[in-house]
Amino acid sequence: MERQDIEVFLVLAEELHFARTAERLHVSAATISQTVAKLERRFGAPLFHRTTRRVELTPLGRQLLDDLRPAHAQVQAAIARATAAGHGIVGTLDVGYMSAAVAQVLLPFADGFRRRVPGRRVAIRETALADLFGPLRREEVDLSVLPLPVREPDLAAGPVLLSEPVMLAVPEDHRLARRSRVGHDEIARERVFFADDLPGYWIDHHLPVPGRDTVSLPGFQEILAYVTSGHGVALVGAQTPDLYPRPGLVCVPVEGDATFDYAVVWRPDRLRPIAEAFLHHLTPPSGPQKPRAGHARS
Repeated sequence: MERQDIEVFLVLAEELHFARTAERLHVSAATISQTVAKLERRFGAPLFHRTTRRVELTPLGRQLLDDLRPAHAQVQAAIARATAAGHGIVGTLDVGYMSAAVAQVLLPFADGFRRRVPGRRVAIRETALADLFGPLRREEVDLSVLPLPVREPDLAAGPVLLSEPVMLAVPEDHRLARRSRVGHDEIARERVFFADDLPGYWIDHHLPVPGRDTVSLPGFQEILAYVTSGHGVALVGAQTPDLYPRPGLVCVPVEGDATFDYAVVWRPDRLRPIAEAFLHHLTPPSGPQKPRAGHARS
């Protein structure tokens, strides 16, 4: 059997529909019919039962499918490995992330990349909010999924993998805890916690109000602890109540369409072939995922 004949048989055995098989393989339905007829002449018996309403495998077709499928998968994996090695796509790819919400989006991409490029490992590691760019600059990771904006001369950003509405974290007895929404002017009257060493432009982007009172803390868990104990408030993502639940913590939606957008960031001067291949694999077909926001309490 030629490779094209094998692909036609395997796809038709999966789809059990001539038109869909032709569409997937970018050929005409007549080509599919001719290929099946050729194979059935070769084997001396039908591979498919065909009626006007349905297509199904014959016992011979089922036997051929069971024998061919693992061998074909092995051949495809060998081709993928050789292609990857020939293009320098070797070694382990290290990807940083700094949010549990991002990890949920990133892991399926990593699994898909491993299937697409067999034999290549993708290792993800959590990085600190207070050290956004350090792991990239120290070459501890090849890529990092970070909250925008990123306006660093030595870094490039995109695509966005996750976009979630901004909410205000407050203690449950706070004056804003029962509000359906809260505006930036009201937030600016509060002490607002951010992580240490965040760029000034990043804070300006997410709290564009002059005269605000901001305080930096070592990391996100410390921020939530201080908020819950009544020392101030914080801007957080919509998934915080589910992923970082704390008794006494309330998250209130922020007015407008403000979001935390998490994008892939890298050093253009240190982009290895395996990282470049992963970037091509990352672009979501329907855009970044967008968790829903609401009035949440934990």
